[in-house]
Amino acid sequence: MFKLLVVLSLIAAIQGQIAGGFTDRPDLLEQSSTRSMIRLAVNDLQAKQNLLVSPIKVLSVATQVVNGINYRIVFTARSMGSDSVLTCTSKVYQQFTGVQSVSSVNCA
Repeated sequence: MFKLLVVLSLIAAIQGQIAGGFTDRPDLLEQSSTRSMIRLAVNDLQAKQNLLVSPIKVLSVATQVVNGINYRIVFTARSMGSDSVLTCTSKVYQQFTGVQSVSSVNCA
């Protein structure tokens, strides 16, 4: 049993996705899946905070393995109706079945 635990830990370490901490994922910056999660976050901002923004650029993406995957995405966005550029941080949870939901999103 101990050997199996060691082997599984090594596989997780090799993949860089050890449960518990966020891992930077620059390979996801330009992915369509990242843009899709940003759209979810933008819709959440509009529905819950009455804030209309238009995404400009993805600054960083990090993932965390839990009972699914948490994505922490930092992006810039332009506030509709003004020229101000905001930096937004969103956390999107994706179940292993593929279902996604916004855990949090904040812009400053």
